[in-house]
Amino acid sequence: MERIFVVALSALLGGFAQAVTGFGGAIIIMIFLPLILSMNAAPALSDVITMVLSFSMFWRYRKSVRLKPILLPAGIYLAASTAAIHWSAYFDGRKLKGIFGLFLIGLSLYFFFFSGKARVKHSPFVGAVCGLAAGICGGFFGISGPPMSLYYLAAMEKKEEYLGTLNAFFSITVVFNIIARISNGFLTKNLIPYMGVGIVAILVGSTWGSRLVERIDRKTMSMCVYGLMAVAGIVAVL
Repeated sequence: MERIFVVALSALLGGFAQAVTGFGGAIIIMIFLPLILSMNAAPALSDVITMVLSFSMFWRYRKSVRLKPILLPAGIYLAASTAAIHWSAYFDGRKLKGIFGLFLIGLSLYFFFFSGKARVKHSPFVGAVCGLAAGICGGFFGISGPPMSLYYLAAMEKKEEYLGTLNAFFSITVVFNIIARISNGFLTKNLIPYMGVGIVAILVGSTWGSRLVERIDRKTMSMCVYGLMAVAGIVAVL
């Protein structure tokens, strides 16, 4: 029962955060899931839950999707994430959780000090590098948003193009990630009840966030997310 509550709470908050800040659903979920699951099972469950949000955002902005900027980064991403998912089976679970904690701390520090300031150029090389970084982070930790968000912010002129193309990228890559996690034995039948709870909760959280987005200061909400990431990272390391 405690695990069901943790899954529901993390997905609810993840959906809410993504609706308010435009990102962070997987980050919020992965703050909580490693508390109750291994570092192999947690990203697998997170992928299934967040897939629903990616599909819904892609469908909403489908007319603004640009296909060409997806192809190269997605190809690099899939190769990197498939390798990372396979290699994660050979990592010591406790060490991997400690590495994940350091990753969360680093991510929170980046957002605290460089969010809105960091810029990347739009080029095939940068797209490949961002795809590689996203694939490694997504394969090991189930969090691949930051590198691709930076890249598509530089590549897209309109907000609708950015949201549509980014979520089209995630909709494609998450399906292959899930297949890779199933083939490596990380996504198992005992996670099915958590999948149902998480999917319902993330949709409720997203709806809730969409309705309240005008009443909440985005910067304050973002700072709370970053602070929670840092605390969760310290706990994981300890």
